[in-house]
Amino acid sequence: MRKLIINIFLAVNILAAIALLATYLVQEVNPARFWIPSVLGLAYPYILLLNGLFIPFWLIFKRRVTLISLVCIIAGMHINSSFFQLFPRHTSRTDVVKVLSYNVQNFSSYFGKNKKHREVIDYIAAQKADIICLQETKLQKVGELNPVKLKAIFPGINHCQLAHQSKWGGPVTFSRYPIISMGEIRFDDTINMVIYSNLKIGKDTIRVYNCHLQSYGINTSAYSVIDTLGFESKKIREMRKIGSKLKWGNIYRSRQVIKLSNHIAKCPYKVIVCGDFNDTPISFTYGRISSKLKDSFVESGSGISNTYRGKLPQNRIDYIFHSSGLKAYNYKRHNVKFSDHFPISALIVIRK
Repeated sequence: MRKLIINIFLAVNILAAIALLATYLVQEVNPARFWIPSVLGLAYPYILLLNGLFIPFWLIFKRRVTLISLVCIIAGMHINSSFFQLFPRHTSRTDVVKVLSYNVQNFSSYFGKNKKHREVIDYIAAQKADIICLQETKLQKVGELNPVKLKAIFPGINHCQLAHQSKWGGPVTFSRYPIISMGEIRFDDTINMVIYSNLKIGKDTIRVYNCHLQSYGINTSAYSVIDTLGFESKKIREMRKIGSKLKWGNIYRSRQVIKLSNHIAKCPYKVIVCGDFNDTPISFTYGRISSKLKDSFVESGSGISNTYRGKLPQNRIDYIFHSSGLKAYNYKRHNVKFSDHFPISALIVIRK
């Protein structure tokens, strides 16, 4: 009986190891050509955890088998490092630019009828960031959420750029530094977009991209289908809808990130790329951007830093990337619950 149980565990371990190796290829596979691996990337944290749990198990029962998961985990350390970090990097330098990125979810969605948007505004102001990239921002012409009034509230902020991605909202970039020129990247068949600002920082010109890429568009109510087991026809239909949204979300986002990365490649300046990418580090989206830019979390963060508060994906989907000529310190995920996202920040050294 014991031998049978050991063999079953061995078979499961081999399947888990193969699945982990498969996730390492997700960054290379364009979902527009083959979308299924992109969904496997969402399961990466659980596949990695399962392989990690097998190591102490085999140390007790069959030490040589420990190598199956151990070797697979070590083989993907360059990928794993984008998911978790052990050693943060801090600096006390004063010649830094503090960058804050935050999907504010229209300032009030998580409060229902009690719209405490002033708490969100006060928190952002307290961070005293030099560059603030907000996504899903209300662009009111009057009232506290008017970007011009917000600019006056945020300490040291003198300039801003905004764009409508819908009738009532869109991304906004606030800056302590002069915006000498600006532009937009819009995508076909979607309201998602990117705005970019060329900032004069001392003797340097730095381009800041503020990004909001395609989401899966899965309603919160649909998560109950994932959480419960069953094969009723209604649940099967809902699962098909979720599968379709996963498929097309990945396909649309792959097209967007290709357009974005091509635009960045042509930029004559060093860049900082912030925003809500709606995709995990184990994705084509992340692979496309990180192949040319540095990830401030990988450079100076610690832990896992999941930035999305919902159920799918429970992972890091907001980022601050930068050119290799810049350097990041003091990455932080701010543990405040004003939105369905957590804000993130980093200190960027422009001149080494």
